[in-house]
Amino acid sequence: MTNEELQSKLSSFKGLMLDADGVWFTGHEYRAVIDGKVSIMKKRHFHDGQGLSFLRALGIKIVFATGEGEPLVSIVEKINDLPSVRSGEWASVELITDELKKDGKVPSLEAWMHKHGITWAECAYLGDDRTDLEAMQKVGLKVAPQNARRLIKKIADINLETAGGEGAVREFTELVLDARGIDEATLPAA
Repeated sequence: MTNEELQSKLSSFKGLMLDADGVWFTGHEYRAVIDGKVSIMKKRHFHDGQGLSFLRALGIKIVFATGEGEPLVSIVEKINDLPSVRSGEWASVELITDELKKDGKVPSLEAWMHKHGITWAECAYLGDDRTDLEAMQKVGLKVAPQNARRLIKKIADINLETAGGEGAVREFTELVLDARGIDEATLPAA
């Protein structure tokens, strides 16, 4: 892909699909017993949340496609409780989890795209491992964080310098803003 083609895709895609572990989170999992229950904790970077807010301010639809539940479910609920979402100014971030265990990511993502009237070619996918491969092969813009496995890096249009859970989503967002000629200082802080 030429630089012109890449800039064109960055400036025109309409939907962002993301994996969670290894992309939104670092891929590390910590377990602790709290009040007699085992709690799962994962590390993420707050810059990524602001990155998602910038993309939503541009009207980009966002979906997480992962087999994992918590702590992502509660994070997405918090993201969707922002005043800009409650007022209808921004679309909600969506989450596909349980359906993936049966049929994988592609059928669920196709249903999500149909709901929003967008195509594979109009989507970007940020993924890091084998479970992302089939969906990434279909999208118009394939993006891999620094920690992605080699089979994903080989097909990626963009290999980010930042690892998942360490600001990769924000790095991607900044590439999008640059391609669209938008200064992030002009966008609302979430």
